[in-house]
Amino acid sequence: MPQPQHSGSPNPSDDSSVDLHESLSEQSSSNGNVVARKSNKPLSRRGHFKSRLGCFNCKRRRVKCNELRPACSPCCRLGLNCSYPTPASSSSSSSSSSSSSSSLTPRAALSALALEDLRFYHQFILAAFPTLPLKSKDVWMDAAAMSHQYDFLAHAVLGLGASHLSQHGSVDYTSQALQHRVTAMNLVNEQLDKPPAKPADADALFAAIICLITQSSLLPDSMVDYITTTRGGNLVATSMITNYETSIFKYFTPVEHDRSLERLITEQPKNFHVIDGFHSSALSLRPLCKKSTELMYCESIIRCVNNLRTSCVEAWREFVNLFILPTTFNNQEFMLFVDNENYIGHLLLIHMFLLDYVLGNACLSKSEEPEYPGRKSVIINWTKDLAQRLPPSYQKYSEWPLEYCEILANQDARYLLSP
Repeated sequence: MPQPQHSGSPNPSDDSSVDLHESLSEQSSSNGNVVARKSNKPLSRRGHFKSRLGCFNCKRRRVKCNELRPACSPCCRLGLNCSYPTPASSSSSSSSSSSSSSSLTPRAALSALALEDLRFYHQFILAAFPTLPLKSKDVWMDAAAMSHQYDFLAHAVLGLGASHLSQHGSVDYTSQALQHRVTAMNLVNEQLDKPPAKPADADALFAAIICLITQSSLLPDSMVDYITTTRGGNLVATSMITNYETSIFKYFTPVEHDRSLERLITEQPKNFHVIDGFHSSALSLRPLCKKSTELMYCESIIRCVNNLRTSCVEAWREFVNLFILPTTFNNQEFMLFVDNENYIGHLLLIHMFLLDYVLGNACLSKSEEPEYPGRKSVIINWTKDLAQRLPPSYQKYSEWPLEYCEILANQDARYLLSP
């Protein structure tokens, strides 16, 4: 996660600023398509019960509403703003026929939330909350307590909880996770159009974006979304949180983050076979780097691996610089860096994600091993998916990442920096 007040962070008023509104809109549209595909069967208008609790759009169109909250599948598919009758109007219409109302299953009046959302919320406060700021569970309990006042934060919290449960439980809640994610992104975009009126507003917005970033690390095909939303988080951290002393994220400054790193890091036995292999792989990418942004990123990876040979602390400090480096690119540079056809950019990014685990294994004690390793599996799958879509001329540059994935799959999932 980008560090606030970083000297290389973009200024919202210049060309290097991040258009979070645009990037989240693209992501919400993309994720909305995923949700829509899950309900792509044609809706038959025969042989079904009339939906008395359906949304206004489905009633107007006279089609069956599946009553999913916060937005039903037909509305998601058509890009409509889904809204439901109030409990009073629903009960009024259903009471018009006693025989019909007696056949309906009673439902609790939970506004736009479903009962399963209680499980998602519980998962968030139990285990799914982000790992940044480091060792700051209290911050996320405060954020969870704030979520009843901010609908965008509530949906971000519930979406992350649902994705975490899908990764680590026995039930797939992907559809619900994506619905909450799309809603949260749309609501966050609305908030970005009006500056926060008070510190709590900025905290809630920042918390929601970190939750969206963390959720990206648990979703397939979301590597670029992760990096893009991270840039948005940096924008909020540097431009909207103006006084960290009054923020729940007061320990998220560069100084406090560095102190947390020093407390956590301990020199562990190092696997120099892995370190040497990673170094050689990064060096092989250097001749492919044609743009200055690519070369800077590659050089930072190489410095990080070199530092690891002698000092875990210095390796982590370089990794912090590497992690936030895309936030210093202007918009055009960034879009070219993450473009789907820029294979060198994606190879560099996947090296960064894997390097997080190389450092974690060398710099953290075994007691810091995460209880839930779902993120590790996602990163491995991102690597394999990238290797499959690389053209033949780039295939050899994925050999070491794939080799390390085999090592990573059989070792613990210690990592430190990324949420």
